[in-house]
Amino acid sequence: MKSHSFTIYNASAGSGKTFTLAKEYLKILFLSPNDDAYKRILAITFTNKAVEEMKSRILNSLLAFSKDVVDDDFQDLLEAIHIETGLSFATIRDKSKAIVKNIIHNYSSFGISTIDKFTLKVIRSFAQDLNLPSNFEVTLDTKSLLQEAVDLVISKVGEDEELTSFLVDFSKTKTDEDKNWDISYELYEIAELLTKEIHAKEVNQLDGKTFNDFVEVRLKLKHQKEALENEIIEIGLKSLKLIEANCVINSFYRSLVPNFLQKIASGNLSINTTVVKYLDGESSRYSKTTSAADKNWIDDNAIYILDQILKINELVGKLYFYSAFQKNITPLSLLNTINKEYKKIQEEQNTLSIADFNKIISDEIQDQPSPFIYEKLGEKYRHFLLMSFKIHQKCSGTI
Repeated sequence: MKSHSFTIYNASAGSGKTFTLAKEYLKILFLSPNDDAYKRILAITFTNKAVEEMKSRILNSLLAFSKDVVDDDFQDLLEAIHIETGLSFATIRDKSKAIVKNIIHNYSSFGISTIDKFTLKVIRSFAQDLNLPSNFEVTLDTKSLLQEAVDLVISKVGEDEELTSFLVDFSKTKTDEDKNWDISYELYEIAELLTKEIHAKEVNQLDGKTFNDFVEVRLKLKHQKEALENEIIEIGLKSLKLIEANCVINSFYRSLVPNFLQKIASGNLSINTTVVKYLDGESSRYSKTTSAADKNWIDDNAIYILDQILKINELVGKLYFYSAFQKNITPLSLLNTINKEYKKIQEEQNTLSIADFNKIISDEIQDQPSPFIYEKLGEKYRHFLLMSFKIHQKCSGTI
Protein backbone atom coordinates (compact mmCIF):
# COMPACT_ATOMS: atom_id res chain seq x y z
CA MET A 1 0.00 0.00 0.00
CA LYS A 2 1.36 3.40 -1.04
CA SER A 3 1.89 5.81 1.86
CA HIS A 4 1.97 9.57 1.49
CA SER A 5 4.66 11.45 3.39
CA PHE A 6 2.29 14.29 4.24
CA THR A 7 -1.52 14.26 4.45
CA ILE A 8 -3.92 16.96 5.61
CA TYR A 9 -7.47 16.25 6.78
CA ASN A 10 -9.62 19.36 6.92
CA ALA A 11 -12.95 18.64 8.57
CA SER A 12 -15.68 20.55 10.35
CA ALA A 13 -17.10 19.67 13.76
CA GLY A 14 -19.06 16.41 13.82
CA SER A 15 -17.81 15.27 10.42
CA GLY A 16 -15.91 12.24 11.74
CA LYS A 17 -12.40 13.60 12.09
CA THR A 18 -11.72 11.62 15.29
CA PHE A 19 -12.77 8.48 13.44
CA THR A 20 -10.36 9.30 10.60
CA LEU A 21 -7.46 10.09 12.92
CA ALA A 22 -8.00 6.91 14.94
CA LYS A 23 -8.15 4.90 11.73
CA GLU A 24 -4.86 6.37 10.45
CA TYR A 25 -3.16 5.76 13.81
CA LEU A 26 -4.36 2.15 13.93
CA LYS A 27 -3.31 1.51 10.31
CA ILE A 28 0.27 2.42 11.27
CA LEU A 29 0.12 -0.04 14.18
CA PHE A 30 -1.32 -2.90 12.13
CA LEU A 31 1.01 -2.47 9.15
CA SER A 32 4.13 -2.47 11.33
CA PRO A 33 5.93 -5.82 11.66
CA ASN A 34 6.44 -5.08 15.37
CA ASP A 35 3.90 -4.70 18.16
CA ASP A 36 5.43 -1.51 19.56
CA ALA A 37 5.02 0.84 16.58
CA TYR A 38 3.15 3.27 18.89
CA LYS A 39 6.54 4.15 20.42
CA ARG A 40 7.54 5.71 17.12
CA ILE A 41 4.34 7.72 16.68
CA LEU A 42 4.19 11.23 18.07
CA ALA A 43 0.61 12.47 18.24
CA ILE A 44 0.23 16.07 19.34
CA THR A 45 -2.96 17.95 20.20
CA PHE A 46 -3.81 21.07 22.21
CA THR A 47 -6.04 20.02 25.11
CA ASN A 48 -5.99 17.29 27.75
CA LYS A 49 -9.56 16.43 26.80
CA ALA A 50 -8.51 15.76 23.21
CA VAL A 51 -5.61 13.62 24.42
CA GLU A 52 -7.87 11.46 26.58
CA GLU A 53 -10.42 11.16 23.80
CA MET A 54 -7.77 10.00 21.34
CA LYS A 55 -6.15 7.54 23.75
CA SER A 56 -9.53 6.09 24.70
CA ARG A 57 -10.54 5.74 21.06
CA ILE A 58 -7.32 3.88 20.19
CA LEU A 59 -7.36 1.53 23.20
CA ASN A 60 -11.10 0.81 23.05
CA SER A 61 -10.81 0.05 19.34
CA LEU A 62 -7.90 -2.36 19.92
CA LEU A 63 -9.79 -4.09 22.72
CA ALA A 64 -12.90 -4.39 20.57
CA PHE A 65 -10.93 -5.80 17.61
CA SER A 66 -9.22 -8.36 19.84
CA LYS A 67 -12.57 -10.08 20.56
CA ASP A 68 -14.01 -12.89 18.48
CA VAL A 69 -17.21 -10.89 18.06
CA VAL A 70 -16.68 -7.17 17.48
CA ASP A 71 -19.24 -4.74 18.93
CA ASP A 72 -21.42 -2.91 16.44
CA ASP A 73 -19.95 0.46 17.51
CA PHE A 74 -16.58 -0.58 16.08
CA GLN A 75 -17.70 -2.43 12.95
CA ASP A 76 -17.34 0.55 10.60
CA LEU A 77 -13.80 1.28 11.81
CA LEU A 78 -12.80 -2.37 11.56
CA GLU A 79 -14.21 -2.63 8.03
CA ALA A 80 -12.36 0.53 6.93
CA ILE A 81 -9.04 -0.75 8.31
CA HIS A 82 -9.57 -4.15 6.73
CA ILE A 83 -10.18 -2.58 3.29
CA GLU A 84 -7.41 0.03 3.43
CA THR A 85 -4.69 -2.25 4.83
CA GLY A 86 -5.66 -5.46 3.01
CA LEU A 87 -5.24 -7.36 6.30
CA SER A 88 -7.62 -10.17 7.18
CA PHE A 89 -9.96 -9.84 10.16
CA ALA A 90 -8.10 -12.66 11.88
CA THR A 91 -4.75 -10.86 11.46
CA ILE A 92 -6.23 -7.63 12.83
CA ARG A 93 -7.63 -9.55 15.81
CA ASP A 94 -4.31 -11.20 16.64
CA LYS A 95 -2.34 -7.96 16.16
CA SER A 96 -4.79 -6.09 18.39
CA LYS A 97 -4.25 -8.54 21.25
CA ALA A 98 -0.48 -8.23 21.00
CA ILE A 99 -0.49 -4.43 20.66
CA VAL A 100 -2.84 -3.89 23.62
CA LYS A 101 -0.63 -6.06 25.81
CA ASN A 102 2.47 -4.15 24.69
CA ILE A 103 0.87 -0.75 25.37
CA ILE A 104 -0.27 -1.78 28.86
CA HIS A 105 3.26 -2.81 29.77
CA ASN A 106 4.78 0.37 28.26
CA TYR A 107 2.03 2.93 28.76
CA SER A 108 4.45 5.83 29.26
CA SER A 109 5.61 5.31 25.67
CA PHE A 110 2.09 5.72 24.33
CA GLY A 111 3.00 9.05 22.73
CA ILE A 112 -0.24 11.01 22.57
CA SER A 113 0.07 14.29 24.46
CA THR A 114 -0.59 18.01 24.41
CA ILE A 115 1.88 20.33 22.73
CA ASP A 116 2.69 21.84 26.13
CA LYS A 117 3.55 18.48 27.72
CA PHE A 118 5.71 17.48 24.78
CA THR A 119 7.55 20.81 24.86
CA LEU A 120 8.10 20.36 28.60
CA LYS A 121 9.57 16.93 27.90
CA VAL A 122 11.93 18.47 25.36
CA ILE A 123 12.98 21.32 27.62
CA ARG A 124 13.69 19.00 30.57
CA SER A 125 16.11 17.14 28.33
CA PHE A 126 17.85 20.49 27.75
CA ALA A 127 17.77 21.58 31.41
CA GLN A 128 21.52 21.28 31.91
CA ASP A 129 22.34 23.02 28.61
CA LEU A 130 20.02 25.90 29.53
CA ASN A 131 21.36 26.19 33.08
CA LEU A 132 17.94 25.33 34.50
CA PRO A 133 17.65 23.58 37.86
CA SER A 134 16.61 19.97 37.41
CA ASN A 135 13.66 20.46 39.79
CA PHE A 136 12.17 23.55 38.16
CA GLU A 137 8.38 23.77 38.15
CA VAL A 138 6.23 24.61 35.17
CA THR A 139 3.21 26.88 35.36
CA LEU A 140 0.47 26.96 32.74
CA ASP A 141 -0.99 30.07 34.33
CA THR A 142 1.10 32.69 32.53
CA LYS A 143 -1.63 35.31 33.08
CA SER A 144 -1.16 35.20 36.83
CA LEU A 145 2.60 35.63 36.50
CA LEU A 146 2.18 38.62 34.22
CA GLN A 147 -0.42 40.20 36.49
CA GLU A 148 1.83 39.71 39.50
CA ALA A 149 4.68 41.43 37.62
CA VAL A 150 2.39 44.33 36.67
CA ASP A 151 1.17 44.68 40.27
CA LEU A 152 4.77 44.78 41.53
CA VAL A 153 5.62 47.57 39.09
CA ILE A 154 2.59 49.61 40.14
CA SER A 155 3.36 49.06 43.83
CA LYS A 156 6.63 50.97 43.37
CA VAL A 157 4.84 54.21 42.52
CA GLY A 158 6.13 56.90 44.88
CA GLU A 159 9.22 54.88 45.78
CA ASP A 160 11.00 54.93 42.42
CA GLU A 161 11.02 58.48 41.05
CA GLU A 162 11.85 57.59 37.44
CA LEU A 163 9.32 54.75 37.31
CA THR A 164 6.67 57.02 38.82
CA SER A 165 7.36 59.64 36.15
CA PHE A 166 6.94 57.12 33.34
CA LEU A 167 3.75 55.70 34.87
CA VAL A 168 2.27 59.19 35.20
CA ASP A 169 3.11 59.93 31.56
CA PHE A 170 1.59 56.63 30.53
CA SER A 171 -1.59 57.29 32.52
CA LYS A 172 -1.96 60.79 30.99
CA THR A 173 -1.55 59.41 27.48
CA LYS A 174 -4.23 56.77 28.02
CA THR A 175 -6.58 59.37 29.48
CA ASP A 176 -6.04 61.64 26.47
CA GLU A 177 -6.79 58.70 24.17
CA ASP A 178 -10.01 57.94 26.11
CA LYS A 179 -8.63 54.51 26.94
CA ASN A 180 -9.37 52.48 30.06
CA TRP A 181 -8.70 54.50 33.20
CA ASP A 182 -7.44 51.32 34.93
CA ILE A 183 -3.68 51.56 34.41
CA SER A 184 -3.27 47.96 35.60
CA TYR A 185 -5.42 46.74 32.70
CA GLU A 186 -3.49 48.81 30.16
CA LEU A 187 -0.13 47.64 31.50
CA TYR A 188 -1.26 44.03 31.38
CA GLU A 189 -2.12 44.44 27.70
CA ILE A 190 1.45 45.65 27.11
CA ALA A 191 2.87 42.82 29.23
CA GLU A 192 1.20 40.21 27.01
CA LEU A 193 3.78 41.05 24.34
CA LEU A 194 6.28 39.16 26.52
CA THR A 195 4.48 35.89 25.75
CA LYS A 196 4.34 36.41 21.98
CA GLU A 197 7.10 34.55 20.18
CA ILE A 198 6.88 36.95 17.23
CA HIS A 199 8.06 39.81 19.48
CA ALA A 200 10.79 37.85 21.29
CA LYS A 201 13.71 39.33 19.30
CA GLU A 202 12.59 42.92 19.91
CA VAL A 203 11.90 42.32 23.60
CA ASN A 204 15.33 40.74 24.06
CA GLN A 205 16.95 43.85 22.59
CA LEU A 206 15.52 45.86 25.50
CA ASP A 207 17.27 43.63 28.02
CA GLY A 208 19.77 45.55 30.11
CA LYS A 209 18.29 48.95 29.27
CA THR A 210 17.58 51.37 32.13
CA PHE A 211 15.13 54.24 32.54
CA ASN A 212 18.03 56.62 31.83
CA ASP A 213 18.52 54.97 28.44
CA PHE A 214 14.88 55.57 27.55
CA VAL A 215 15.05 59.15 28.88
CA GLU A 216 18.06 59.83 26.67
CA VAL A 217 16.32 58.40 23.61
CA ARG A 218 13.20 60.44 24.31
CA LEU A 219 15.27 63.62 24.73
CA LYS A 220 17.24 62.91 21.54
CA LEU A 221 14.00 62.35 19.61
CA LYS A 222 12.61 65.62 20.95
CA HIS A 223 15.64 67.55 19.68
CA GLN A 224 15.58 65.76 16.33
CA LYS A 225 11.86 66.55 15.93
CA GLU A 226 12.43 70.23 16.72
CA ALA A 227 15.27 70.41 14.18
CA LEU A 228 13.09 68.71 11.54
CA GLU A 229 10.16 71.03 12.21
CA ASN A 230 12.38 74.10 11.84
CA GLU A 231 13.88 72.76 8.61
CA ILE A 232 10.45 72.04 7.12
CA ILE A 233 9.10 75.46 8.06
CA GLU A 234 12.19 77.12 6.59
CA ILE A 235 11.76 75.31 3.26
CA GLY A 236 8.10 76.24 3.07
CA LEU A 237 8.77 79.85 4.03
CA LYS A 238 11.55 80.21 1.44
CA SER A 239 9.35 78.94 -1.40
CA LEU A 240 6.40 81.04 -0.24
CA LYS A 241 8.49 84.22 -0.16
CA LEU A 242 9.68 83.53 -3.69
CA ILE A 243 6.07 83.30 -4.89
CA GLU A 244 4.99 86.39 -2.92
CA ALA A 245 7.95 88.46 -4.18
CA ASN A 246 6.81 87.86 -7.77
CA CYS A 247 3.13 88.50 -6.98
CA VAL A 248 1.88 85.22 -8.50
CA ILE A 249 -0.04 83.73 -5.55
CA ASN A 250 -3.38 84.02 -7.33
CA SER A 251 -1.92 82.87 -10.63
CA PHE A 252 -1.54 79.25 -9.46
CA TYR A 253 -4.53 76.97 -10.08
CA ARG A 254 -7.00 77.72 -7.26
CA SER A 255 -3.94 78.93 -5.28
CA LEU A 256 -3.45 75.32 -4.08
CA VAL A 257 0.36 75.41 -4.13
CA PRO A 258 0.84 78.73 -2.25
CA ASN A 259 -1.94 77.80 0.22
CA PHE A 260 -0.07 74.61 1.11
CA LEU A 261 3.18 76.50 1.54
CA GLN A 262 1.43 79.03 3.80
CA LYS A 263 0.25 76.18 6.05
CA ILE A 264 3.79 74.81 6.25
CA ALA A 265 5.29 78.24 6.94
CA SER A 266 2.81 78.75 9.81
CA GLY A 267 3.85 75.44 11.44
CA ASN A 268 0.84 73.39 10.33
CA LEU A 269 2.94 70.49 9.08
CA SER A 270 1.39 67.80 6.90
CA ILE A 271 1.98 65.77 3.76
CA ASN A 272 0.25 66.91 0.57
CA THR A 273 0.62 64.82 -2.56
CA THR A 274 -2.30 66.45 -4.37
CA VAL A 275 -0.46 69.68 -5.19
CA VAL A 276 2.29 67.74 -6.94
CA LYS A 277 0.22 67.22 -10.10
CA TYR A 278 -0.31 71.00 -10.38
CA LEU A 279 3.45 71.45 -10.68
CA ASP A 280 4.71 68.43 -12.62
CA GLY A 281 2.52 69.19 -15.64
CA GLU A 282 -0.03 66.45 -15.06
CA SER A 283 -2.70 69.09 -14.43
CA SER A 284 -2.96 72.79 -15.28
CA ARG A 285 -0.63 74.98 -13.25
CA TYR A 286 -2.54 78.22 -13.69
CA SER A 287 -5.83 79.85 -12.89
CA LYS A 288 -8.08 80.97 -15.76
CA THR A 289 -7.12 84.66 -15.41
CA THR A 290 -3.35 84.12 -15.27
CA SER A 291 -1.38 86.42 -17.57
CA ALA A 292 1.15 85.16 -20.08
CA ALA A 293 4.02 86.64 -18.05
CA ASP A 294 2.87 84.90 -14.87
CA LYS A 295 2.45 81.61 -16.76
CA ASN A 296 6.03 81.88 -17.97
CA TRP A 297 7.29 82.57 -14.45
CA ILE A 298 5.36 79.58 -13.00
CA ASP A 299 6.67 77.29 -15.78
CA ASP A 300 10.24 78.44 -15.18
CA ASN A 301 10.04 77.88 -11.39
CA ALA A 302 7.64 74.90 -11.22
CA ILE A 303 10.35 72.23 -11.01
CA TYR A 304 12.20 74.08 -8.23
CA ILE A 305 8.99 74.55 -6.16
CA LEU A 306 8.03 70.92 -6.86
CA ASP A 307 11.41 69.73 -5.52
CA GLN A 308 10.87 71.78 -2.36
CA ILE A 309 7.37 70.35 -1.80
CA LEU A 310 8.61 66.80 -2.36
CA LYS A 311 11.34 67.45 0.20
CA ILE A 312 8.72 68.81 2.62
CA ASN A 313 6.62 65.67 2.18
CA GLU A 314 9.65 63.46 2.79
CA LEU A 315 10.69 65.32 5.94
CA VAL A 316 7.15 65.42 7.32
CA GLY A 317 6.99 61.64 6.82
CA LYS A 318 10.19 61.33 8.82
CA LEU A 319 8.68 63.61 11.47
CA TYR A 320 5.63 61.33 11.72
CA PHE A 321 7.93 58.37 12.24
CA TYR A 322 9.83 60.11 15.02
CA SER A 323 6.54 61.12 16.66
CA ALA A 324 5.25 57.53 16.58
CA PHE A 325 8.53 56.28 18.01
CA GLN A 326 8.49 58.94 20.71
CA LYS A 327 4.93 58.00 21.61
CA ASN A 328 6.04 54.41 22.28
CA ILE A 329 9.09 55.22 24.39
CA THR A 330 7.06 55.20 27.62
CA PRO A 331 5.25 51.88 26.90
CA LEU A 332 8.57 50.29 25.87
CA SER A 333 10.28 51.41 29.09
CA LEU A 334 7.41 50.02 31.15
CA LEU A 335 7.42 46.77 29.15
CA ASN A 336 11.12 46.41 29.93
CA THR A 337 10.47 47.00 33.64
CA ILE A 338 7.61 44.48 33.71
CA ASN A 339 9.82 41.94 31.93
CA LYS A 340 12.47 42.30 34.64
CA GLU A 341 9.87 41.66 37.36
CA TYR A 342 8.42 38.78 35.34
CA LYS A 343 11.82 37.09 35.12
CA LYS A 344 12.57 37.81 38.78
CA ILE A 345 9.30 36.19 39.93
CA GLN A 346 10.03 33.02 37.94
CA GLU A 347 13.57 32.85 39.28
CA GLU A 348 12.47 33.31 42.91
CA GLN A 349 9.71 30.72 42.57
CA ASN A 350 11.90 28.30 40.61
CA THR A 351 9.16 28.41 37.99
CA LEU A 352 9.14 28.51 34.23
CA SER A 353 6.14 29.77 32.29
CA ILE A 354 4.84 27.50 29.58
CA ALA A 355 4.69 30.57 27.33
CA ASP A 356 8.51 30.79 27.40
CA PHE A 357 9.09 27.20 26.28
CA ASN A 358 8.99 27.69 22.53
CA LYS A 359 11.33 30.68 22.70
CA ILE A 360 13.83 28.78 24.85
CA ILE A 361 13.76 25.65 22.70
CA SER A 362 13.99 27.67 19.47
CA ASP A 363 17.04 29.59 20.68
CA GLU A 364 18.76 26.37 21.74
CA ILE A 365 18.19 24.21 18.65
CA GLN A 366 17.92 26.70 15.76
CA ASP A 367 21.53 26.09 14.69
CA GLN A 368 21.47 22.36 15.41
CA PRO A 369 20.64 19.51 12.98
CA SER A 370 17.33 17.68 13.54
CA PRO A 371 18.96 14.50 14.95
CA PHE A 372 20.21 16.65 17.84
CA ILE A 373 16.65 16.79 19.22
CA TYR A 374 16.27 13.01 19.07
CA GLU A 375 19.63 12.58 20.74
CA LYS A 376 18.42 14.71 23.64
CA LEU A 377 15.05 12.97 23.84
CA GLY A 378 16.58 9.54 23.50
CA GLU A 379 13.75 8.59 21.13
CA LYS A 380 13.11 8.22 17.42
CA TYR A 381 9.76 9.03 15.85
CA ARG A 382 8.82 7.88 12.37
CA HIS A 383 5.26 9.17 12.25
CA PHE A 384 3.76 12.48 13.34
CA LEU A 385 0.10 13.32 13.85
CA LEU A 386 -0.53 16.99 14.52
CA MET A 387 -4.10 17.69 15.55
CA SER A 388 -5.65 21.14 15.92
CA PHE A 389 -9.16 22.44 16.41
CA LYS A 390 -9.58 23.79 12.89
CA ILE A 391 -7.23 21.66 10.79
CA HIS A 392 -6.39 18.09 11.69
CA GLN A 393 -3.19 16.88 10.13
CA LYS A 394 -1.55 13.51 9.92
CA CYS A 395 2.07 13.61 8.85
CA SER A 396 4.13 10.47 8.38
CA GLY A 397 7.83 10.37 7.72
CA THR A 398 11.26 9.68 9.12
CA ILE A 399 13.62 12.38 10.37
